[in-house]
Amino acid sequence: MNETLESKPSGLSGSGLWGWGIFMTALGVGGFAILQNGFLGVSASDNAQLLEKLQEPNMMAMAAVALVLQAICTCAVPVFAFLLVEGFTHTGDFPRYLLRLLGIAVISEIPYNLAMGGSWLVTGSRNPAFGLAMGLILLYFYRHYEGREAGKILIRVLVTLAALVWSAMLRIDEGLPLVVLTAVMWALRKKPTLRLLFGCVAAFACTIFSPFYVMAPFAFLLIHFYNGERGSENRVTRYAAYPALLLVLALAGRFLF
Repeated sequence: MNETLESKPSGLSGSGLWGWGIFMTALGVGGFAILQNGFLGVSASDNAQLLEKLQEPNMMAMAAVALVLQAICTCAVPVFAFLLVEGFTHTGDFPRYLLRLLGIAVISEIPYNLAMGGSWLVTGSRNPAFGLAMGLILLYFYRHYEGREAGKILIRVLVTLAALVWSAMLRIDEGLPLVVLTAVMWALRKKPTLRLLFGCVAAFACTIFSPFYVMAPFAFLLIHFYNGERGSENRVTRYAAYPALLLVLALAGRFLF
């Protein structure tokens, strides 16, 4: 009797994309926590001082690596914006999804502060998980006011502007790029080719927020190979990975140097 073997679709599943996003995040945060804060003694927010380190022969190589890792870290932002839209599209419980993201954002705040600045309390910034929560709220309004009527379009524009303003007011790190990229991903979610094209344009446009986003369009090479499958998923592991990663890298930066 002939048996038909079901082959798995090629490409990257949602879990695979998430893995790449976490990997790039780890590189970026490791660059801040270990190289900048630990080895170079430069604050995560002080890129001017980091550039000065390029002029010192004994610090030049480490400073250059730290800058490259910052650029790589921006590639995680389009990946997580894309996964946020996918998760919102398929979720059947928006309130629980939002509460999970807010919970991770709150839990991650102290480890994030330690990793990025070496202090328990940093009033000048919030970790990017708050940006994902902001993006999820934005998607809720997009779906609620979906349509081509002028009134609904106006509401979506106003809500987008409000999300940008609140991200800036709350000083959410990567919050503004997350809002912009989430809006583009949602608008073109049914048009993969245009999503790839305009997503790259939007990611590059985010250089107005940070010059390191010049590398962010490369993230769409990963998104292009998304196969539409969720992949293997352990929800506890996925949600615990970010704060755990931050804490490990913060401790490494503090005790290795």
